[in-house]
Amino acid sequence: MRIYIGFLGVFPELRGFKHADKVTHAIYGGVIGGIAAWIGTWLGWNIYLMALVASGLAGVVKEIYDAISCNGQWDPWDIVATMILPLIALFLLF
Repeated sequence: MRIYIGFLGVFPELRGFKHADKVTHAIYGGVIGGIAAWIGTWLGWNIYLMALVASGLAGVVKEIYDAISCNGQWDPWDIVATMILPLIALFLLF
């Protein structure tokens, strides 16, 4: 099995194995959640909730984009994959 990084538009994505798309979603969800949590610390808001909402919103927006641009292909598991790292942080730290 060969794992490599490809590009879909301007953003890199993993390719070469069965669930590469889900892993890519999880990575981006973690990054977006981390940025949202960092912003939440400045605003004094709950950082875990902030990360979860931001990653969930990013997952939904990405799936809407996929539905419009990729012949209507909508995968709700991609939304779950995008939210998985903030969810793990939420459950491990509470």
